[in-house]
Amino acid sequence: MKNHKWIPAAAIAIALAVLAVTTAYVYIPGGDLPAFEEGELRLCRNEDGSLELNWPEASLTDAAKRAFSSVSYQLELKSGDLALREEYGSPGVFLESFPLPVEVRVRILAEGKNLLGLTRRVTGGTLTATVEPAELPVPKVTGTPGPGALALSWKLSGEAPDFCEIFSPEDGRVVRTAAAGETRADLRVGKQEGDLLLPSYERPLEVLVRAGVRGEGYVLCGPASNTITVERQDLLGDDLNLRFQETAPQVYTLEWDETRGEFYELQEWSREGWALRDTLEPSESFTYDLGRLGSGSHHRFQVVAKDRNGTVRSSEEADFFASISPLYATVWPIIEQPFYEKASAESPSLGKLPGGTALCVLEESGDWFQVRYKDQYGWVDSRFCMINLPEYVGDHCAYDITNSYRSIFKVHEAPIALITDQVIQGFEHIQTTDEHFLVPYLYPCSKKLLSAAQAAEADGYRLKIYEAFRPNEATRYLYDTTAAQLEWAALVYDEDENAVDPVTGWVVDLADGLLTDPETKEKISREELAQRQAEETQEETPEEGLPPDGSPVPVPEDTDPSQPFFTLPEEGEGGNLEEIPEEVPPEAEAPSGEPSGTPSEEPSGDSSESSETSETPEEEPEETYDTYFSVMTNNGRFHLGSFLARVTSAHNRGIALDLTLERQDSGEELEMQSAIHDLSWYSATYLNNENAKLLEKYMTATGMRGLTSEWWHFQDDETREAIGLSSYLFRGVNLAGWTRDETGWRYRNEDGSFLRDTSATVDGKRRTFDQNGYTTD
Repeated sequence: MKNHKWIPAAAIAIALAVLAVTTAYVYIPGGDLPAFEEGELRLCRNEDGSLELNWPEASLTDAAKRAFSSVSYQLELKSGDLALREEYGSPGVFLESFPLPVEVRVRILAEGKNLLGLTRRVTGGTLTATVEPAELPVPKVTGTPGPGALALSWKLSGEAPDFCEIFSPEDGRVVRTAAAGETRADLRVGKQEGDLLLPSYERPLEVLVRAGVRGEGYVLCGPASNTITVERQDLLGDDLNLRFQETAPQVYTLEWDETRGEFYELQEWSREGWALRDTLEPSESFTYDLGRLGSGSHHRFQVVAKDRNGTVRSSEEADFFASISPLYATVWPIIEQPFYEKASAESPSLGKLPGGTALCVLEESGDWFQVRYKDQYGWVDSRFCMINLPEYVGDHCAYDITNSYRSIFKVHEAPIALITDQVIQGFEHIQTTDEHFLVPYLYPCSKKLLSAAQAAEADGYRLKIYEAFRPNEATRYLYDTTAAQLEWAALVYDEDENAVDPVTGWVVDLADGLLTDPETKEKISREELAQRQAEETQEETPEEGLPPDGSPVPVPEDTDPSQPFFTLPEEGEGGNLEEIPEEVPPEAEAPSGEPSGTPSEEPSGDSSESSETSETPEEEPEETYDTYFSVMTNNGRFHLGSFLARVTSAHNRGIALDLTLERQDSGEELEMQSAIHDLSWYSATYLNNENAKLLEKYMTATGMRGLTSEWWHFQDDETREAIGLSSYLFRGVNLAGWTRDETGWRYRNEDGSFLRDTSATVDGKRRTFDQNGYTTD
């Protein structure tokens, strides 16, 4: 008998093989069957008998999305003998007509590859419902748009429906369902979830209402109401929400919201008022790039929404200061400085940087600036560098360096020949071609100044700087030139604002100090005129009043120049603000606002009584005039050294400032007890009014101290001592040298102008500069 045990085993093997083939054919790897999202079948019956049918979309897992290449919907409708079976790619269909009641079935069909690599279709979720007919009224709707909202109200005739649905036909979605009995709805329009989307300018928003009933597994809606059409502009508000944002260090953008209006003007504030910067057409969002803004620069921008007829819909301002950074600012070493390869005194030396060399800051690291000197890049100690305040502190301060174009140094109200209204020696390149100023100030001191400036801003004031660094050549020039005129009669102004010598009545040219003979128009110096008068009268030069040129300045016998009333501004520029004179000069208690350079009064007394007691009339005394010495020093109670350093000033070291206060809103200077740079005892700090005391408060709070004879002077001796600054800069500074910005390198001339559209040899190399001054060399 043969052995047939192999037959069951073979049958099992065949069965397993068939099962494997069937599974391979049926199974789609990773293909979880798609199901319907939450929702119901929705049918909308229109007045013309057409039917709109919608159902929820298919929901697929991530694995199913990868497994199935396509998803579609199979729709089956049956009403009596009428039947429909079609496949659709989207969850909705429009039927020109189909009677109710109707049986509805929707199935999801998904297509993918099985284990055999063959394309196969599978069936997912199914929705079924039997929709019964219902009589539903047509709502009559009115709409009222407003900023970010649309208010709807409607009227219904006949029996009240279960609810009303509000539709947005553009995307076919239900915006809101109103409960039974409700006849109004307030809709939000915006960008938040659940909002109606703002329409585009090309296509307005459309909204309609349908009455509805709910059945098992379906919703049936009646004919649509009249359509409410709303333009985008009608849904916008008037709140621009203008704001600024620093997107990168010192790089700013403006942003604002869309509002009503047919276009937008971006305006920028300048000294002349608002100026148009750009015009922008309507858009759904606005971001305007301002680019890189200067350190500490103050900016005011305004966005105005307008209609084409010029009607202003809304406007809003943004007011801000750019952040503080020394990047790309101009700096000058106050004294010769070592130049290092890295930001460390231990790194290899690249040589020396001459004091007063204009450099551009490329990077800051600790107490070091990276700069370019000629064609070398290296690091210099920032503590010994003066930084240009307008490029660092920016608009936190105002600047008027009058010595660079028309000095305001006077002795009370008396102009000083060769100084007043002149460019002071060493300040020739401080005013640039664009009428801005260079204001060099030692970098560590500038941080303290910023603190004082921000304190003043908080009170509505701004620090206004008249002088920072003063080259030593200017210090010596001011002292020597003023000293040579101390015993001359102080000049006065005539009604035409000409400087006049009160002795002769002749006009004096302040530029050269010469008098003009009104008859001959000949120019002559005071010394020469005095000599001529002496020769004509065969008299020697008077002992008082007109010293020969270059002679020592006379000082009253009862004064001791080595013991000045106030501390001399020598080697540190002055004393402590707490120093109050033991004895206040009688004249100091109530200084008049009038100039002291006026003729003295005739002797008091009764003239008739004199004529009775003397047969011959007394000789009238010669007129005497106030000298610079008497006006400045209160006849010796003070000294020239109380106001001007003879040899070395704190200004020469870049640690001193001459400044005042102005109102932030108007730029009006606060009234002090004297004009700034009034070289006379009227400027002494014990006469400080409330405004001068306020300035003193801001400055001394940073650790600076003042000069007892000048309310406007403050210096940072703390920094000088901390870094051991013992030397100073003799010559004035300028801008000649390389400078960089975010675009590239340019070479500046002394006056601040750039080499443009030319070729030139710079630092021993021939270079080409484009029309904007940039070079690629």
